[in-house]
Amino acid sequence: MARYFLAKYPLLGTKHKPAALKLQERSPYYWWWSYLKRNSEYIACCERGGKGKLASLYADFGDVRGDEFRHWWGAPGNKGAYLFAEQPLELSVEKIDTQHEWDERWGDNVMVVAVNLDIGRRKLQKQFSNLLQIESFTRRGRKSLSKTMSSSRYPLHRNFTETNLKRMLEVYDKVIANNLLPKDKCLKLWEIGESMRLVPTAMPHKWDNAYDTRKKHNTMTMTVSRYFSKAQAIVANTSKGQFPNSDL
Repeated sequence: MARYFLAKYPLLGTKHKPAALKLQERSPYYWWWSYLKRNSEYIACCERGGKGKLASLYADFGDVRGDEFRHWWGAPGNKGAYLFAEQPLELSVEKIDTQHEWDERWGDNVMVVAVNLDIGRRKLQKQFSNLLQIESFTRRGRKSLSKTMSSSRYPLHRNFTETNLKRMLEVYDKVIANNLLPKDKCLKLWEIGESMRLVPTAMPHKWDNAYDTRKKHNTMTMTVSRYFSKAQAIVANTSKGQFPNSDL
């Protein structure tokens, strides 16, 4: 049975012809897995075989220490669909006689229509077809996940572009690796930003004076710091089963 996801799902390819990494990275679910891999508490739980205070989360997400997202996603039981797909409604078409028959579990996945039974069948079918087409277009245009009711086991916490999720995690990894270096080898935050060309307008130029240089360094420093702080919060919140949540 086809499963429905509120966000882009990853394209994995086949066993003998796996999809390109960029087709996996297009999905926020790929980044959920990637950020969870950076959560030290969860990795410790994996090392204990799923024991400890995150045991219930481990029971769902399992061991994420492998390098292949596609293997984790398609793990026994079709893990990706189990975690993130919307739960199928036990409803196709049903007549509702009173408002009390409305089931709250239907959320915004069900459309209520009033039908004038005095109108001929052919005209009704045409109008209903037009209504479905308009509704389908409107649903595709919805953007705010935080305002969209989800029936998945682990709904996305809010909207984020895959580009930002990737960039923030790259900054996070760079800063963590930098902090592990001997003090005399550590880069300043602005140097990390420059190495990544994080803010193109803040890159050094041969005509820069002292003021320009200082201003650009400050811009890079603040940008790296902001990206790192947000990524750090998102990593921490994965142990709560929340993603992407950059609030602490």
